[in-house]
Amino acid sequence: GGVLNRGLDLSLEYNKAISRDLIISVQGSLTYAHNEVTFRDEPNNKPAYMRHKGKPVNAIEGLVAAGLFRDQADIDSWPTQDFGGTVMPGDIKYLDLNGDRKIDGNDVTMLGYPTVPEIIYGLGASIQYKNFDFSFFFQGTARVSLRMYDMHPFRDNQYSGFNMTQYVADDHWSEADPNPNAAYPRLDYRYNANNTQTSSFWIKNGSYLRLKSVELGFTYKSLRA
Repeated sequence: GGVLNRGLDLSLEYNKAISRDLIISVQGSLTYAHNEVTFRDEPNNKPAYMRHKGKPVNAIEGLVAAGLFRDQADIDSWPTQDFGGTVMPGDIKYLDLNGDRKIDGNDVTMLGYPTVPEIIYGLGASIQYKNFDFSFFFQGTARVSLRMYDMHPFRDNQYSGFNMTQYVADDHWSEADPNPNAAYPRLDYRYNANNTQTSSFWIKNGSYLRLKSVELGFTYKSLRA
């Protein structure tokens, strides 16, 4: 196989003494790193959507989710997907990428961004006025995906008897509210193999921006608090 890596590392800093008593400083940094597979020994008959060439090394492979089954008629009209158990309304439905009317491992493709952030950035500033100083620093990431695990009340394939978090209770498919765009599928006291497949349903945007540090100080002679 072969991989191409490329990116950018940028850092800027600005310092200014406004007066004898007032000094300011601003810092910023940006790192962008992207890789993609340029060659991999794959079968010639492998569909383009399954090939690794042109995709990042840390890409997530899985099925493409198309929402939740609205009702039994929706299930009957959809390609067969048999991952164990009976598919019911409120379960996740997946796209048939190869058009054979059967959804299985041959419909797996690359999903989202890599699991390693392609962009990491930061921005901070500090101000010093006489004996006082104040500083802060923001740090963030972008172009990164996270796969959620074990978000399947009330059990997984090893343990049972789990409780459920409030946000699942507030936004899941139910007979009372058969929303095909709910954030979570129907609840099941059994392990639901259909709904636990690696798919875009469980791939979330892992980007974030956080206030990493903030500091206020006072200096008196050789002592700083």
